[in-house]
This record gives sequence, C-alpha cells and structure tokens, in this order.
Amino acid sequence: MSLQIAKIILYSRKGEVRELEFKPGRFNVLTGASKTGKSAIVDIVDYCTGRGECNVADGVIRRYVGWYAILFQLNGSQIFVARRNPNIGDKTSPDVYLDRGAAIETPPASTLTKNITVDALEKFLGAAIGISENEHRPPQPTRDPLEANFRHALLFSFQDQNDIDSKQRLFHRQGEDFISQAIKDSFPYFLGAIDEDRLLKQAQLDQARRQLRQLERQLREAEAIDTTSYPRAQALLDEAKQVGLVDERTITTTYEAVIEILKRITRDDQIQSEVVMADGEDMLASLRAERQGLRNELERVNAEIRSTRTFTLETTGYEREAKEQRARLSAVGLIRSNGHDAAVCPVCASHLNTPAPTVAQIERSLRDLSQQLEAVEAENPRLQARLASLLAEETTLQERLRENQLRINTRMRENEILRVQQENFILQARAIGKITQYIETARIGDAGSNLRKQVEIARNRVAVLEAELDPEAIREKLSAFTNIIGRYMNEYSDKLDLEHRGSQLRLDIRNLTVVADTLDGPVSLFRMGSAENWVGYHVLAHLALHKWFRQKNRPVPGFIMFDQPSQAHYPPDRDADGSLDVLKDEDQTAVFQLFKLISDAAAELAPNLQIIIMDHADLKHDWFQDAVVDRWRRGKKLVPLTWIDQPA
Repeated sequence: MSLQIAKIILYSRKGEVRELEFKPGRFNVLTGASKTGKSAIVDIVDYCTGRGECNVADGVIRRYVGWYAILFQLNGSQIFVARRNPNIGDKTSPDVYLDRGAAIETPPASTLTKNITVDALEKFLGAAIGISENEHRPPQPTRDPLEANFRHALLFSFQDQNDIDSKQRLFHRQGEDFISQAIKDSFPYFLGAIDEDRLLKQAQLDQARRQLRQLERQLREAEAIDTTSYPRAQALLDEAKQVGLVDERTITTTYEAVIEILKRITRDDQIQSEVVMADGEDMLASLRAERQGLRNELERVNAEIRSTRTFTLETTGYEREAKEQRARLSAVGLIRSNGHDAAVCPVCASHLNTPAPTVAQIERSLRDLSQQLEAVEAENPRLQARLASLLAEETTLQERLRENQLRINTRMRENEILRVQQENFILQARAIGKITQYIETARIGDAGSNLRKQVEIARNRVAVLEAELDPEAIREKLSAFTNIIGRYMNEYSDKLDLEHRGSQLRLDIRNLTVVADTLDGPVSLFRMGSAENWVGYHVLAHLALHKWFRQKNRPVPGFIMFDQPSQAHYPPDRDADGSLDVLKDEDQTAVFQLFKLISDAAAELAPNLQIIIMDHADLKHDWFQDAVVDRWRRGKKLVPLTWIDQPA
C-alpha cells in the first residue's frame, strides 16, 4: 500500500477536535451542499504537506481553526502531520508537528508544538514514499538542474474544482510560474524512464570526462615537446636564472643540457622550508606593545611629578605665611606679662574700650604656630626626595623609549629584507612548479604510446556511460510508457460518452495535455468543446497515470482527490440534496458513468490506490452509498457549528 489518507483532523483555537475519516485503498465520497468546506480539503492537504502558503479561503475555517492535521497510512505504519493555521492576515506558519508509529491516536491540541521544519517535512515525506536521489539536467544550460521531490509528486494527486474542468491546464498548479516546467522535468523520473542509479552514473560520467580532458591535455603537451629549438625549455631556464635558481652565467647549447639543468633544479632544495616573516611581524608587534606600555608608565610618572610639585608649592606658601605670623606674635616678648590688666594697653598704659588679648593667649598662639612650622619644615625634605625619585624614573623611562624606538626601526628594516626574500622564495617556488610539470611532460612524451592507450581507455569509458545516459534512450522509454498510458485512457474512455470517443488518446508530456489522434489529425484538449469533455479527459488521464504509477510502484502518493467532477452536469445552483432527479436523463447518465468509472478504477487498483471525491451529487446506488464517508447538509459542515456559536 502506498501513501494514503486515513483522517483529516481539525483543531479549534480552543483545542476541540474534528475528525474526518477516509477508507484507504478504496473509493471515498464526501458529499454535501455548497459552502460547507468540501473544496477546502484539497487546500488543507496541500498546506499540511509543505505548501508555502495556506490557500484555505478566508472565512469560518481560517477564523476558528487553530491547527490542520492529516493522518497518513503507509503500509503497516502511520504518519501524523499537523500544521498551525496562520494568524489572521498571515499567509503561512512555520509550526509543523510530525509523529510516526504503528497506530497513532489523535493527539490533544495541547501537545502540538513545532518539532520539524517545513523543508525537513518535505524531505521526510519524499523519503517515506521512496523518492531517491535524482537530478534532471536541462539539455541547454538556461536553467538550474531540478531534483524531483515530494511536492512535485503531489501535483499528480490533486484535481480541485478549478483544475478539473480546465481546457488549458491538465495538472494541478500547472498555470503557475515555473510549475509547468517542473512537471515536465520531473515527469521522466516519476514515470520510471530514468534509472534509479542515474545520478550515480551521471557523477561517474562527470569524473570520467574530467579524467579524459586531463589525459588529452597531457598527450597534447607530450606531442608538442620542443626538441629542436626547445623554446619552452629555454624560457624556463631563463626564468630560473631571473629568480636565482641558476647562475646567470650558465650557458647551454643543446636540449639535453637544458633538460639536465632543469632536472637538477627540481632535485635541489631551493625553497626555504620555514618563512620567518610571521616571526618578524610578531616581534614587531611585541615591541610596539612594549612601547605603548612605556608611554603609559611615563604618563603616570609625569602626572605624579606634577602633583608633587603642586603640593610642594602649596606647603612653601603656607610656611612663608606662618613665619610672618610668628614674627608678628613674637612682639609679645617685649611685654611683661606679670600683673597685666587686660583693660590697660601693655605698651602705652592707656585704658582700652575693648580688652586686649592677654599675653598668655598671644604666647599660646605663637607656640601653636611654631609647632605647625616645625611640622612643615620636617615634611619638606621628604617631598624633595620623592620629587627627585620621580624625576629619575622619568629619565629612565625616556631612555627605554629611545631604545625601544631603535629596536623597532631595526626590526622594520629586517622585516623589509625578509619580505623581499619571501617574494623571491615565492617566485622560485612558482618556477620550480613549472619546471617540474615540464619535466613530467617530457617523461610522458618518452612514453607517449602508453599515454595514448590511457586516452583510448578513458574515451571508451565515457562513451559507455554516455550511452547508458543517452537522452534519446529516455525519450524512447517515455514514448513507450506514454503509449501504454494512452492505451489505459482508451480503455477507460469506452465507459464514457465523450467527444472523440474511439480515437487514439495519448498523453502529451511536452505540452502537458491530452491529445486525441483522429482521422483529421491530432486534437488537443483545449480544442475539444464542452466542460463535459474537459472533465472527462482530466479524469481519464489521471486514472491512467495512477494505474501506471501503481503498477510500476513509482514514488507518487497513492491517492487522487477530485473536487466537483459532476459540475458540468450538476452545478451547485441545481443541488437538490444530492439527488440527480432534477437532471435530464442524459445528464444523469453522464454523472452515473463518470462516478462508476472512478469507482471501478479504484476497485481495480485496490488496495494500492485511494480515490477521494468531494461533490454535490449523492447517487442512490449501493456502490456509491458504500463509498460515502460523510454528508454535509442541514447545518453539518467541515467546521462544527458549536465552534462558531462559542464566544471568541
């Protein structure tokens, strides 16, 4: 059993769950009235499997659904994929949840969280259905190579209501940019016209061609060895002289002599094994870092010198002022202190309105001032010593800076010499490389016959691989396969009353259309009249294609979804609870034949093909009723009314 759909699940924004079950490997019908959400099924499956944008129409579904999910059935296991519904106004969401197991129960909404990227999901699903490494290379390099992937395979599984009655488009999204070309490029792989190991063979061919080009170049060089005037050998010898590999006074007169000198050059160790330029640059950087450190230290010392000098000036000023004050107070020594009346002037003996300070007070002040002067005078020698120490340190740092600059200048001159030497070493190395290649070519020339054998072997290998990858062989396979698919279409067409019935039908891959070969010439789909024919040939083509896919076990999902296949006969405005009684007899017959053909095709390919139809029609026949999975009428829709009635 291939990849098929077991359930489509919706989660409301409040966490409620709505499950829609399908029957794998069988014919499934979802019937209902207009505006119930039937057409959204294709868009939901498309979005959950990696579509870049969510194309579910704005409205009830987008407003009330929080997550979309699909439960796939794949052989004996199941794959559960859920993707968050984009917020209103957004086109997409990167949140994807993936689970795989033997039997998966629908998880609650609270457990849904992103655990895989959209790109990783696409690769996972591609690997799950068996898409191997592949690559389509266009014959002209006008576009990039294309690798067929799961998204390309899915284009064969959808026929929405805009696809199924189109006379211009046969496949889903065929009218979008680049999609049409992608379908054409991936068709050979999905039909099986390309071997599974083609990519490996293509890589082998690329490698074989590279080896052939290398051997052919060596052979050309060997055949062009100049043994007469030997200009190439002489030019290499001149170059060796210019770069110092050979003494400029060396003179040769024969080709053999030149070759011998060139061989000696390749044997001698002419290139210095270690280049010291990096060490010189490192030492220069170290010296510059040392200089910056010395400058920082000198700046610190200069700052201390300035601070010390400022402090010394302040103490000197204070000392001078204090000495002057002491001299003034010393006058107290001229006055007797015994029995002195504070109201009488001690000098002139006159009475004072304001009593003068006593001699004792003046003497006390003089004594305090003298003590302070002694402290200042004691500190001054230490300040002078500190200043002298700082000045000596300044001199030492300046001397170290001069020495550092001399070393930097010396190193820069040495580095320039090393740079010139290094450039010369590089030139010598290039010359030796050219000489070595020339000598090897000369040796090959001596063994030219062996080289020609190698070239012949390489050419044969390239020819064999090219034959295995011959585009013409692929075209022949495609022609054979499409002829068989056309025969399937003819067999199915016998059950429908379509225009050009009885003609030879074929699938035109180049133009992505259906062609009926008639006695009057080929008639393409867009030249066939009436929506009934367009719908009929769409159904025929996809049933025939999937019959081929299932018979050949190709990596394409094992389901087809047809949306509104009866619309040519049973449009929405004539819907009467799905009954066909409102239709003319010929319309009833056409709808019956179309659904019966689809049902019979599903039964023929069961359990490997699942067909899902979304339609208004609700036929009363037992085989149709057995296929109905749900009816959406009288208020029943994809989104339950209870979700809508609840306050947001």
